Amino acid sequence: MNSQHTGNGTTASTGKNSGINSYTSGVPGDTEEPLMVHLLELRNRLAIVLIWLCLGIIIAFPFSAKGMLIVWKEFINTDLYMTAYSPLEWTFARLKLCFVFALGTSIPLLFYQLYRFTGKGLYPHEKRFFLKVIPASFLLFIFGASIGYFIVLPIMFKYILFYSGDMATAQLSVQDTLSAVTTILSGFGIVFQLPLLVVFAVKMGLVEYQTLKRQRVLVYSVIMAVSLFLSPDPTFIAQIVVAFLLGVLFEFSLLLIRLF
Repeated sequence: MNSQHTGNGTTASTGKNSGINSYTSGVPGDTEEPLMVHLLELRNRLAIVLIWLCLGIIIAFPFSAKGMLIVWKEFINTDLYMTAYSPLEWTFARLKLCFVFALGTSIPLLFYQLYRFTGKGLYPHEKRFFLKVIPASFLLFIFGASIGYFIVLPIMFKYILFYSGDMATAQLSVQDTLSAVTTILSGFGIVFQLPLLVVFAVKMGLVEYQTLKRQRVLVYSVIMAVSLFLSPDPTFIAQIVVAFLLGVLFEFSLLLIRLF
């Protein structure tokens, strides 16, 4: 193994047998590697998250039928029966409910795998920040899903959609109903990751704090666009709630950046 001095004062190590050049970066103990090595590592780590997601769905599936009954009794009139319009509709509806559980447990793992992927190139204070993000992401997902479950879904089902019961007989598809529920729960859980993503982007130097402050109008325009596609509520009340929460979370993110 031969050593060569580069122009910027760093030392590059050249392997004669492998033919691959590696040299240290600014972080002690870090060595730069070919792009393909990083891409393969990233692929493997994302595969771990995907496998965990599938395992979460499999683990939750035996309990999904009871979960669907709880959701139905909580938000739907118990006098209305579940209606399945295709042989596999019941199974697909259960899988969608399982996906919410699996997603909630997979998001912290995603942050952990990103931490492992970038860990060698992080300074100690950046590593500490990443380790704080992992449990915070799970708590924020639970908090967001709880907002959707206890606030948005009752508005959609109990106080709005069933006002039409005096004019028409409601026959609700199991899959469509559970799709609305899972979209709200998973959507709100993902939305509440916004503070972590904004703080992460600033900490990693991907965007500047002053840029976010100056581009508030653009950010709020994106928030409105995202909220329109996030919720299946035809009354737009859920979309308004989402847009309001996203705005609050964005301002909270800016406050976190100033404090930390």
